[in-house]
Amino acid sequence: MGKYILGLDAGNTVIKAILFDLSGRELAQSARDGRSSMPKPGHVERDLDELWRNAVAVIGHCIAEAGVDAGEVAAVGCAGHGNGLYALDREGAPLIGIQSLDTRAVGIVAEWAERHVGDRTYVHCLQRPWAAQTPTLLAWLKRFSPALFARIGTVFLCKDFVVNRLTGVRGSDTSDMSGCGLLRMLDRRYEPDLLAAYGLDDCMERLPPVLESADIAGHVTEEVAALTGLHAGRGRVVRRRRQRRRFRRDQDRCRLGHRRHLEHQPGHHRQADPRPFDLHAVDLRS
Repeated sequence: MGKYILGLDAGNTVIKAILFDLSGRELAQSARDGRSSMPKPGHVERDLDELWRNAVAVIGHCIAEAGVDAGEVAAVGCAGHGNGLYALDREGAPLIGIQSLDTRAVGIVAEWAERHVGDRTYVHCLQRPWAAQTPTLLAWLKRFSPALFARIGTVFLCKDFVVNRLTGVRGSDTSDMSGCGLLRMLDRRYEPDLLAAYGLDDCMERLPPVLESADIAGHVTEEVAALTGLHAGRGRVVRRRRQRRRFRRDQDRCRLGHRRHLEHQPGHHRQADPRPFDLHAVDLRS
Protein backbone atom coordinates (compact mmCIF):
# COMPACT_ATOMS: atom_id res chain seq x y z
CA MET A 1 0.00 0.00 0.00
CA GLY A 2 1.24 3.48 -0.83
CA LYS A 3 1.92 6.10 1.81
CA TYR A 4 0.81 9.35 0.16
CA ILE A 5 -2.08 11.08 -1.61
CA LEU A 6 -1.46 13.66 -4.35
CA GLY A 7 -4.09 16.21 -5.35
CA LEU A 8 -4.19 18.18 -8.62
CA ASP A 9 -6.41 21.18 -9.34
CA ALA A 10 -6.44 22.51 -12.90
CA GLY A 11 -8.12 25.92 -12.92
CA ASN A 12 -8.48 28.52 -15.63
CA THR A 13 -5.21 30.18 -14.64
CA VAL A 14 -3.17 27.96 -12.31
CA ILE A 15 -2.60 24.25 -11.90
CA LYS A 16 -1.76 23.19 -8.36
CA ALA A 17 -0.49 20.03 -6.71
CA ILE A 18 -0.52 19.13 -3.04
CA LEU A 19 0.80 16.03 -1.28
CA PHE A 20 -0.61 14.49 1.90
CA ASP A 21 0.26 11.51 3.99
CA LEU A 22 -2.52 9.05 4.75
CA SER A 23 -3.39 10.83 7.99
CA GLY A 24 -4.19 13.99 6.00
CA ARG A 25 -1.07 15.93 6.98
CA GLU A 26 0.10 18.27 4.24
CA LEU A 27 3.67 17.55 3.14
CA ALA A 28 4.24 19.84 0.15
CA GLN A 29 2.51 21.90 -2.50
CA SER A 30 3.34 23.42 -5.86
CA ALA A 31 1.62 25.70 -8.39
CA ARG A 32 2.33 26.96 -11.87
CA ASP A 33 0.63 29.72 -13.84
CA GLY A 34 -0.68 29.00 -17.30
CA ARG A 35 -1.19 31.42 -20.14
CA SER A 36 -4.47 32.25 -21.81
CA SER A 37 -4.59 33.56 -25.35
CA MET A 38 -7.27 35.77 -26.90
CA PRO A 39 -6.91 35.30 -30.66
CA LYS A 40 -10.14 37.24 -31.30
CA PRO A 41 -12.43 39.39 -29.16
CA GLY A 42 -14.34 37.16 -26.76
CA HIS A 43 -12.16 34.11 -27.46
CA VAL A 44 -10.22 32.76 -24.46
CA GLU A 45 -8.11 29.68 -25.15
CA ARG A 46 -5.15 27.84 -23.70
CA ASP A 47 -2.31 25.72 -25.05
CA LEU A 48 -3.12 22.15 -24.02
CA ASP A 49 0.47 21.02 -24.38
CA GLU A 50 1.48 23.75 -21.92
CA LEU A 51 -1.24 22.63 -19.50
CA TRP A 52 0.14 19.10 -19.53
CA ARG A 53 3.75 20.30 -19.15
CA ASN A 54 2.67 22.34 -16.14
CA ALA A 55 0.88 19.33 -14.66
CA VAL A 56 4.03 17.23 -14.96
CA ALA A 57 6.08 20.07 -13.47
CA VAL A 58 3.92 20.56 -10.37
CA ILE A 59 3.73 16.83 -9.75
CA GLY A 60 7.52 16.58 -9.89
CA HIS A 61 8.15 19.70 -7.83
CA CYS A 62 5.65 18.72 -5.15
CA ILE A 63 7.13 15.26 -4.72
CA ALA A 64 10.69 16.60 -4.74
CA GLU A 65 9.79 19.25 -2.13
CA ALA A 66 8.40 16.54 0.13
CA GLY A 67 11.45 14.33 -0.43
CA VAL A 68 9.41 11.17 -0.89
CA ASP A 69 9.41 8.31 -3.37
CA ALA A 70 6.81 9.04 -6.08
CA GLY A 71 6.24 5.31 -6.36
CA GLU A 72 4.69 5.41 -2.88
CA VAL A 73 1.85 7.71 -3.99
CA ALA A 74 -1.30 5.70 -3.32
CA ALA A 75 -3.80 8.15 -4.80
CA VAL A 76 -3.98 11.19 -7.06
CA GLY A 77 -7.02 13.47 -6.94
CA CYS A 78 -7.73 15.74 -9.89
CA ALA A 79 -10.13 18.68 -9.93
CA GLY A 80 -10.68 21.16 -12.74
CA HIS A 81 -12.77 24.14 -13.73
CA GLY A 82 -16.14 23.36 -15.26
CA ASN A 83 -17.54 24.03 -18.71
CA GLY A 84 -15.48 25.54 -21.48
CA LEU A 85 -14.54 22.98 -24.12
CA TYR A 86 -11.47 20.73 -24.28
CA ALA A 87 -11.11 18.57 -27.37
CA LEU A 88 -8.89 15.86 -28.78
CA ASP A 89 -8.68 15.08 -32.46
CA ARG A 90 -9.64 11.70 -33.87
CA GLU A 91 -6.13 10.39 -33.25
CA GLY A 92 -6.22 11.47 -29.60
CA ALA A 93 -3.92 14.48 -29.94
CA PRO A 94 -4.75 17.78 -28.19
CA LEU A 95 -6.85 19.95 -30.51
CA ILE A 96 -8.28 22.98 -28.70
CA GLY A 97 -8.84 24.22 -25.17
CA ILE A 98 -11.55 26.86 -24.77
CA GLN A 99 -11.76 28.22 -21.24
CA SER A 100 -14.92 28.98 -19.32
CA LEU A 101 -14.07 32.70 -19.57
CA ASP A 102 -14.92 32.61 -23.28
CA THR A 103 -17.81 34.71 -24.65
CA ARG A 104 -17.67 33.98 -28.38
CA ALA A 105 -21.07 32.26 -28.32
CA VAL A 106 -23.16 35.12 -26.89
CA GLY A 107 -24.79 35.57 -30.29
CA ILE A 108 -25.92 31.95 -30.39
CA VAL A 109 -27.27 32.24 -26.85
CA ALA A 110 -29.33 35.29 -27.83
CA GLU A 111 -30.61 33.53 -30.95
CA TRP A 112 -31.57 30.45 -28.95
CA ALA A 113 -33.36 32.59 -26.37
CA GLU A 114 -35.59 33.99 -29.10
CA ARG A 115 -36.34 30.44 -30.26
CA HIS A 116 -36.95 29.21 -26.67
CA VAL A 117 -34.22 26.56 -26.97
CA GLY A 118 -33.74 26.81 -23.22
CA ASP A 119 -37.22 25.44 -22.67
CA ARG A 120 -36.21 22.32 -24.60
CA THR A 121 -32.90 21.85 -22.78
CA TYR A 122 -34.26 22.58 -19.31
CA VAL A 123 -36.66 19.65 -19.28
CA HIS A 124 -33.68 17.31 -19.67
CA CYS A 125 -30.67 18.92 -17.98
CA LEU A 126 -32.25 21.61 -15.75
CA GLN A 127 -30.14 24.27 -17.50
CA ARG A 128 -30.60 26.90 -20.17
CA PRO A 129 -27.76 27.67 -22.61
CA TRP A 130 -25.10 30.21 -21.74
CA ALA A 131 -22.02 31.41 -23.60
CA ALA A 132 -19.21 29.29 -22.11
CA GLN A 133 -21.30 26.16 -21.66
CA THR A 134 -19.71 23.16 -23.37
CA PRO A 135 -22.54 22.29 -25.80
CA THR A 136 -23.00 25.96 -26.69
CA LEU A 137 -19.32 26.23 -27.61
CA LEU A 138 -19.52 23.00 -29.57
CA ALA A 139 -22.49 24.39 -31.52
CA TRP A 140 -20.47 27.55 -32.19
CA LEU A 141 -17.56 25.54 -33.58
CA LYS A 142 -19.95 23.52 -35.75
CA ARG A 143 -21.38 26.69 -37.27
CA PHE A 144 -18.40 29.03 -37.48
CA SER A 145 -15.35 26.73 -37.56
CA PRO A 146 -16.52 23.66 -39.49
CA ALA A 147 -13.03 22.49 -40.47
CA LEU A 148 -11.91 22.36 -36.83
CA PHE A 149 -15.24 20.85 -35.79
CA ALA A 150 -14.76 18.03 -38.29
CA ARG A 151 -11.43 17.13 -36.66
CA ILE A 152 -12.90 16.70 -33.17
CA GLY A 153 -12.74 13.16 -31.87
CA THR A 154 -13.60 13.74 -28.20
CA VAL A 155 -15.12 16.66 -26.30
CA PHE A 156 -14.72 16.81 -22.53
CA LEU A 157 -13.61 19.06 -19.65
CA CYS A 158 -10.36 20.41 -18.23
CA LYS A 159 -9.71 17.70 -15.64
CA ASP A 160 -10.68 15.04 -18.21
CA PHE A 161 -7.82 16.26 -20.39
CA VAL A 162 -5.34 15.96 -17.51
CA VAL A 163 -6.58 12.44 -16.73
CA ASN A 164 -6.38 11.58 -20.43
CA ARG A 165 -2.74 12.60 -20.50
CA LEU A 166 -2.08 10.50 -17.39
CA THR A 167 -3.86 7.40 -18.66
CA GLY A 168 -4.56 7.65 -22.39
CA VAL A 169 -8.26 7.11 -21.69
CA ARG A 170 -10.93 9.31 -23.25
CA GLY A 171 -13.68 9.61 -20.69
CA SER A 172 -15.59 11.75 -18.25
CA ASP A 173 -18.02 11.35 -15.39
CA THR A 174 -21.60 12.15 -14.55
CA SER A 175 -20.67 15.13 -12.41
CA ASP A 176 -19.02 17.22 -15.12
CA MET A 177 -21.16 16.07 -18.02
CA SER A 178 -24.30 16.96 -16.09
CA GLY A 179 -22.76 20.20 -14.86
CA CYS A 180 -22.21 21.38 -18.42
CA GLY A 181 -25.73 20.50 -19.58
CA LEU A 182 -24.99 17.39 -21.60
CA LEU A 183 -26.78 14.73 -19.54
CA ARG A 184 -30.42 14.04 -18.84
CA MET A 185 -30.52 14.61 -15.11
CA LEU A 186 -33.19 12.02 -14.36
CA ASP A 187 -30.92 9.10 -15.21
CA ARG A 188 -27.57 10.80 -15.94
CA ARG A 189 -27.17 9.67 -19.52
CA TYR A 190 -26.77 11.29 -22.91
CA GLU A 191 -30.15 12.12 -24.42
CA PRO A 192 -30.59 12.45 -28.21
CA ASP A 193 -33.41 14.99 -27.81
CA LEU A 194 -31.17 17.16 -25.63
CA LEU A 195 -28.37 17.11 -28.18
CA ALA A 196 -30.87 17.91 -30.92
CA ALA A 197 -32.02 20.97 -28.98
CA TYR A 198 -28.46 22.30 -29.17
CA GLY A 199 -28.25 21.39 -32.86
CA LEU A 200 -25.75 18.65 -31.97
CA ASP A 201 -27.73 15.55 -32.91
CA ASP A 202 -24.74 14.39 -35.00
CA CYS A 203 -22.29 14.69 -32.08
CA MET A 204 -23.05 11.66 -29.95
CA GLU A 205 -19.89 9.92 -31.18
CA ARG A 206 -17.79 12.90 -30.08
CA LEU A 207 -18.92 12.63 -26.46
CA PRO A 208 -16.80 10.46 -24.16
CA PRO A 209 -18.01 7.42 -22.25
CA VAL A 210 -19.51 8.57 -18.95
CA LEU A 211 -18.91 6.61 -15.78
CA GLU A 212 -19.96 7.07 -12.22
CA SER A 213 -17.03 8.76 -10.61
CA ALA A 214 -16.04 5.80 -8.42
CA ASP A 215 -15.66 3.56 -11.47
CA ILE A 216 -12.23 2.54 -12.74
CA ALA A 217 -11.48 4.41 -15.94
CA GLY A 218 -8.01 3.33 -17.08
CA HIS A 219 -4.31 2.92 -16.37
CA VAL A 220 -1.44 5.35 -15.95
CA THR A 221 0.91 4.79 -18.86
CA GLU A 222 4.55 3.79 -18.69
CA GLU A 223 5.42 7.02 -20.49
CA VAL A 224 3.77 9.10 -17.77
CA ALA A 225 5.42 6.99 -15.08
CA ALA A 226 8.80 7.86 -16.63
CA LEU A 227 7.89 11.58 -16.67
CA THR A 228 6.52 11.82 -13.15
CA GLY A 229 7.91 8.91 -11.15
CA LEU A 230 4.36 7.71 -10.41
CA HIS A 231 4.15 3.94 -10.34
CA ALA A 232 2.49 2.58 -13.50
CA GLY A 233 2.00 -0.82 -11.90
CA ARG A 234 0.31 0.43 -8.75
CA GLY A 235 -2.90 2.14 -7.90
CA ARG A 236 -5.75 3.82 -9.65
CA VAL A 237 -6.76 7.35 -10.53
CA VAL A 238 -10.12 8.82 -9.48
CA ARG A 239 -11.64 11.96 -10.98
CA ARG A 240 -13.96 14.25 -9.11
CA ARG A 241 -15.88 17.42 -9.59
CA ARG A 242 -14.08 20.50 -8.34
CA GLN A 243 -14.73 21.76 -4.82
CA ARG A 244 -14.95 18.98 -2.26
CA ARG A 245 -12.60 16.01 -2.45
CA ARG A 246 -12.80 12.58 -0.92
CA PHE A 247 -10.23 9.81 -1.34
CA ARG A 248 -10.59 6.14 -0.51
CA ARG A 249 -7.50 4.02 -0.07
CA ASP A 250 -7.10 0.63 -1.62
CA GLN A 251 -4.14 -1.71 -1.55
CA ASP A 252 -1.74 -1.09 -4.42
CA ARG A 253 -4.16 1.38 -5.99
CA CYS A 254 -3.89 5.08 -6.68
CA ARG A 255 -6.88 7.25 -7.51
CA LEU A 256 -7.24 10.55 -9.16
CA GLY A 257 -10.36 12.44 -8.12
CA HIS A 258 -12.37 15.50 -9.06
CA ARG A 259 -15.46 17.24 -7.82
CA ARG A 260 -17.15 20.31 -9.21
CA HIS A 261 -20.23 22.01 -7.85
CA LEU A 262 -23.45 21.44 -9.77
CA GLU A 263 -26.03 24.13 -9.18
CA HIS A 264 -29.51 22.63 -8.83
CA GLN A 265 -32.44 24.65 -10.06
CA PRO A 266 -35.08 25.73 -7.50
CA GLY A 267 -37.78 23.18 -7.01
CA HIS A 268 -35.67 20.30 -8.31
CA HIS A 269 -35.70 17.22 -6.09
CA ARG A 270 -33.51 14.29 -6.90
CA GLN A 271 -33.27 10.94 -5.21
CA ALA A 272 -30.10 10.77 -3.14
CA ASP A 273 -27.27 8.63 -4.38
CA PRO A 274 -26.05 6.24 -1.66
CA ARG A 275 -22.46 7.19 -2.46
CA PRO A 276 -21.34 10.41 -0.75
CA PHE A 277 -19.90 11.95 -3.91
CA ASP A 278 -19.51 11.22 -7.59
CA LEU A 279 -16.07 9.79 -8.31
CA HIS A 280 -14.47 8.72 -11.53
CA ALA A 281 -11.64 6.27 -11.05
CA VAL A 282 -8.73 5.32 -13.26
CA ASP A 283 -6.85 2.15 -12.46
CA LEU A 284 -3.12 2.78 -12.69
CA ARG A 285 -2.14 -0.85 -12.85
CA SER A 286 -0.72 -1.96 -16.17
